[in-house]
Amino acid sequence: MDLPVEQAGPTYHGTWMGERESTMRTDVPVTSQDAPKDASRDACLASALRDIHARLGPSTTVAYLTTTGARGTADGSREPDALAVAMAVDTPLGFTVTPGMSVDDERFSTARAHRTGRPVIRENEDVRGVIRNDPALIQYVPYAMMAVSVPVRTADRSFGALTLRWAPPRDLAPESLDFLVGVGDRLAGDLARAAEQGSSVQAPPVPLFIPGSPGEGESGSTGYLYRFQRLATALAAAQRTRDVVATTQDQVLRVFEGRTMALCLSDEGRLRVVGAAGFYKSDLRALDGLLLTRHAPEADATSRVEPLFFATGEELRGAYPGLDRYDDRDAYFFLPLIADGRAVGCCVMGCDRSRRPKDEDLALLMIMMGQVGQSLQRARAYEEEKAVARGMQQGLLPRTLPHVEEIASTARYLTATGGAEAGGDWYDVIRLPGGGIGLVVGDVEGHSLEAGGTMGQVRSAVRAYATEGHDPATVLDRSNRLLSELDTNLFATCCCLWLDLETGTATLASAGHPAPVITDPGCTISIPDLPVGPPLGVASGTVYGQTETTLAPGSIVALYTDGLVDPGHLGVDAGLEQLQRTLARCRDEDLEVLADHLVGDSRSGTRRDDDMALLLVRYEGVREGGHRRVARVLVQRRDVQHVRRLRRFLQELLPAWGLADLLDDMELLVSEVVTNSLIHADTEVDVRLRESPHQIRVEVRDSDPRPPTIVADLGTGETGDAEAESGRGLLIVDALASAWGSSPAGRGKTTWFELDARAATRG
Repeated sequence: MDLPVEQAGPTYHGTWMGERESTMRTDVPVTSQDAPKDASRDACLASALRDIHARLGPSTTVAYLTTTGARGTADGSREPDALAVAMAVDTPLGFTVTPGMSVDDERFSTARAHRTGRPVIRENEDVRGVIRNDPALIQYVPYAMMAVSVPVRTADRSFGALTLRWAPPRDLAPESLDFLVGVGDRLAGDLARAAEQGSSVQAPPVPLFIPGSPGEGESGSTGYLYRFQRLATALAAAQRTRDVVATTQDQVLRVFEGRTMALCLSDEGRLRVVGAAGFYKSDLRALDGLLLTRHAPEADATSRVEPLFFATGEELRGAYPGLDRYDDRDAYFFLPLIADGRAVGCCVMGCDRSRRPKDEDLALLMIMMGQVGQSLQRARAYEEEKAVARGMQQGLLPRTLPHVEEIASTARYLTATGGAEAGGDWYDVIRLPGGGIGLVVGDVEGHSLEAGGTMGQVRSAVRAYATEGHDPATVLDRSNRLLSELDTNLFATCCCLWLDLETGTATLASAGHPAPVITDPGCTISIPDLPVGPPLGVASGTVYGQTETTLAPGSIVALYTDGLVDPGHLGVDAGLEQLQRTLARCRDEDLEVLADHLVGDSRSGTRRDDDMALLLVRYEGVREGGHRRVARVLVQRRDVQHVRRLRRFLQELLPAWGLADLLDDMELLVSEVVTNSLIHADTEVDVRLRESPHQIRVEVRDSDPRPPTIVADLGTGETGDAEAESGRGLLIVDALASAWGSSPAGRGKTTWFELDARAATRG
């Protein structure tokens, strides 16, 4: 059987505008039509395919050759790791041929024949079995058929395979199979001689479709239909703008032998570059933000809905005097992007000036641009919806976790990898009236704006009832009645743990939610045996139970939602076992590092279909003779005097703690980290100092989730830039601190560092 597994053929590499990197010129390999060195290969293939077609009359007759992909060898070279269509006979079903596959994927007769060196026959029932396991493949074989593949190899080299399909299936006589094997052997010898003469014997970027006999003249429309079908299939799977750009680059730019490409969408009367490949950065800067009223080819193609082609740079500048972008050595297309019956942008494509497009090329390009335009509009709508949903969701989560002397805490939240809708996972840390602390984690079913809104209501209810002084079971009782009375069909799971900070007593209750995992200082893992009631909103009269356990100082509690232990590739039981193993193995790590390990284990692997929330707390207990010393200072957004205030704060604090010897380093490091947060996050900054027996830990929390910026090499022309200076400051932190790092926290991040306090003079 022959079905597509992965994109075969060389990959064209470009740079997205959003990455803001300088782009280098990269030429796409030309197709075999215009490459004399490929003529020998193409003649060999055509002769073999026509012989087969004339004698056996299959529905499709295809030659697959190897192609070099991303797999490297030990010496750094590349080896063929895929098979791709090199040539096919133009038949009514020719456009359904499988584009390519991995050489390792022996579900396909082509790959198996190539690897084993033996003929392979796949009956229709075999083909249907593969499709049942991978339903997406039905689009390539919607009909009943039989496939036969024979290897194309000599004693020294495997070139690929010949694959034939018959629809409907038919019996293949032994002499016919012998004939096919003989044609494959003859073709292998011809290709070996062609290779010795310098001809390419790998698959070209675009396959050739030839008539069944030389006398039939030029091939029909199968090649065009094949290209369009490939593009449409790839675009159907493209969710984001960058996916559409990558698909256009691969299925349009490479196919039409383009060198450069830029995709632009109109936005409030201007063109905005959403993706590009091959262009110089200066050209993209000049294009990005171009007014549609300007006399420019990109604006004219969009506003006049007219495709423009200029065979030379001189011709382009003759039509647009003063145009100072684009390389003179190329020919250029300026093609309007159409969606919903209107022009929504422009595609700029630079090609080899020696090849003038035919009318049918331009016609196919414009059909493709319609597909690209529709896909870009759909992707933009998806991204806007996702931004709104994620923004609402993030706004409902705690901005930062409260500062509590007896515990250290951190949290992680990761959204599902697919879909635009908001999830309903949440976590919270609540100060209780009696001086204790409440830990909460929950999950509203579904992914939608309604789920996000319901999550906000339930979180607010739990927080309100907790701050009134109710125990965990009563909080769940009341929250359940509230959710049952709301106009929603959604339900929510929730786990509450109230911790007495003086005694370590923890009171727990659960509404359909997994119990937390606890590890004590001796690395013993336990899961409290608590009565789990139904989810909130299922039955309004439910009375929830609760249980108690005691935490020893140094114990770590992990509360989580099911996305952490069931990311889609392990299963819940295996995911929970992995969580426990990681807690036991890494419990002595810094809490931020431990959280990264737990989340990293969960998201390794395939697509994540659910959000995940993790609330991680280390109960430190009350130190003999008093509390462990902790200090805190807030720096307001855009506080120009922040360095002076921080130094005054530290000059008073550290001598009082007997750590005056650390003052110089502490002043420098705190000012650098806080300055970095103020410049990049542009939010209020929360600075916390925490004493431990051997070190001082400083945590700087802001509301920007992006990691801090480090500038290792500014290059030329960048001196004096405030952001670069702040990034350079983190190199100082790296040099002076005994340890430092940055981790997500709430809606923002925590950048932390530690100084060794053992050598400090204590007063």
